[in-house]
Amino acid sequence: MGRITSLVGRVVFDSRGDKTIEVEAAVDGVKGRAAAPAGKSRGRREVEPYPAGGPEAAVKVLREKVAPRLVGHEYASFIEFDQLLQEIDGTPNFSNIGGNTALAASVAALTAYAALRGDPPYKLIARETGQEPALPLPLGNVLGGGKHAGQGAPEIQEYLVIPLNPKTIHEAVEANIRVHRRLGEILSRRVSGFPLGKGDEGGYAPPISVEAALDAVKEAAQRVGDEMGVRIGVGLDVAAGSIYDESSRRYVLKSQGLYLDREGFLNYIVELAEKANLVYIEDPFLEDDPDAFAELRKQLPNTLICGDDLVVTRRELIEDCLKKGAINAAIIKPNQVGSLYLTWRAVDACLKGGAVPVASHRSGETTDAYLSHLAVGMGCKVIKAGVLGGERIAKANELVRISEEVGASKVSRIV
Repeated sequence: MGRITSLVGRVVFDSRGDKTIEVEAAVDGVKGRAAAPAGKSRGRREVEPYPAGGPEAAVKVLREKVAPRLVGHEYASFIEFDQLLQEIDGTPNFSNIGGNTALAASVAALTAYAALRGDPPYKLIARETGQEPALPLPLGNVLGGGKHAGQGAPEIQEYLVIPLNPKTIHEAVEANIRVHRRLGEILSRRVSGFPLGKGDEGGYAPPISVEAALDAVKEAAQRVGDEMGVRIGVGLDVAAGSIYDESSRRYVLKSQGLYLDREGFLNYIVELAEKANLVYIEDPFLEDDPDAFAELRKQLPNTLICGDDLVVTRRELIEDCLKKGAINAAIIKPNQVGSLYLTWRAVDACLKGGAVPVASHRSGETTDAYLSHLAVGMGCKVIKAGVLGGERIAKANELVRISEEVGASKVSRIV
């Protein structure tokens, strides 16, 4: 064990240029540092990211209320530390200190303790979770629409690729990069005058329809897969809440001229999945409609139907959706629940329920790479962290470094 000797915060900026909190902790004088990301598309049941007043108020709360309680305390485990953070906050949704404040403090303290011990963070996480460290498959956004892109881009938020049978993590990361590159060539030919502009997460954001976008991504994945001898799957993050029109109670895809009710949209998603052989579909319906998820699962038994806004990294919501047969995968975003301990409880629910936990970035990211350590140490089979851009490639490069200890070929499988 070590003793927490300092805990300070500062306001920094994320990949969108928005303010966020960074926390620096020291354990026996050895420092660790972490900043929290931010999502543009947020589920209603996520914890509060900040106390009233935003990141600046969070830094003040950390200095005046959190640090006095924790400095001098012995650090033994992230579970114990996070339970103390919850106690200090005293609310069910981190509204007093902020989920981003708690997460950044939790990761900073863990990182400092790991450095003190001379261990990488994933080893300490695995020791507490009881997981055998393995490398997650990288799931990456190569084309973006919806809230992550500008006007004219397709309504579906993310078009994703994932290498399904890579021999090493290095090959997996390279495969996604090559698909991104090949997609740029395809879009340059197909979309007149498109300057290869990108959305928040580094995916191209062309002014084309949903189906034209899917067709281009499918072609890029197929070509790179053939070149590399790797099977590359295609997936979608529908982000259905962003395309649902409350007034008409329709899912609206203007680029396709479609205004669909619940049943019509379900049938449409099934058609897209069968046409493109989709291996992954995230948030295909509203977050308060698990029955629609369950029906999609029945019709697409070989596809990962993943909940994000549906479950917001909460153990009880994941367990409930698994009982209903609504999902067989769940997005794991640490700042949706505010601590590593609560994140682990969500991952554990997936693993015990036979679902695939997908460690995920946010659209407003930092260059921190702790998501990779979390994914490896908690047993997440997939990591969704983008493909290109400094804040995205940081996670991929960290996986390559971790692989030198874990073993480059020790890559998870989902099919």
